[in-house]
Amino acid sequence: MRTRIQKITPKKAEEMLAANTANRPLSRPLVRSFAEAMRRGDWRVTHQGIAFDANGVLVDGQHRLAAIIEADLPVELTVFTDVPPDTFDVLDTGRKRNAADALAIEGETNSHMLASMLRTVWLYQNRPEVSWSGANALVTNHQIVETLEANPTIREYVKLGERIAAEAAMIKSAAGAASYLVHDANKGADLDDWFEGIIGGAGLKRADPRLTFRNHMFRLARKQAGQVLKRRDTREHVTLYLKAFNAWARGEDLPQLRFTNREPLPPVVRVPVS
Repeated sequence: MRTRIQKITPKKAEEMLAANTANRPLSRPLVRSFAEAMRRGDWRVTHQGIAFDANGVLVDGQHRLAAIIEADLPVELTVFTDVPPDTFDVLDTGRKRNAADALAIEGETNSHMLASMLRTVWLYQNRPEVSWSGANALVTNHQIVETLEANPTIREYVKLGERIAAEAAMIKSAAGAASYLVHDANKGADLDDWFEGIIGGAGLKRADPRLTFRNHMFRLARKQAGQVLKRRDTREHVTLYLKAFNAWARGEDLPQLRFTNREPLPPVVRVPVS
């Protein structure tokens, strides 16, 4: 088996893909993710590249080659040749490193919760107008790490997110991410009344946005009992949270909350600072 680093042009990638006779069907979301990384300049040469067996058949790397074509950019890859044919059955059978793994390696605690919160913040900031499902929900490990570097105080909202989730029937990562988003948009403002209200709910008058939010989330939790919640449900929870917060920040009553998949996520309103 021989190895070299080679710059692969889109034209060369097409030629190499013509030798693709043994790979599984392409995953378009994965190709899109790789292509976006290439366009951003985030792609790096690693031991993971493309591989051909002794007969010139492509046995690994079809998604990387397809991404080069989609990105329409030349990219350096590690190229393996003369790979023994009997290695094909063991390619890519190991567990891929996820965002929580990447954060844990960097020394982060609560890495699973933090990774989910960062993914939600990234989607809110970059894809607020589309459903968070399928290819639209794909966020790379690199984007997760970059989001943490840009939003370091999000770490402080892990425990708060867990508490809100327990007391107001939210998805944990949605509660933590939404709480961070309102903090980030309101630096210097006192948000204790907001957080205490949605956690405790005591003494709140009818149509108070905090009470309306709590009641709506409990009804939603009963409706979704036994279901496996997905990222589109995270999008719903974040949207409802921000709608309620915005009404509270404006000092408005909120008799009811509604959500539709077609609506974009609302920007966060700033609380008047006295």
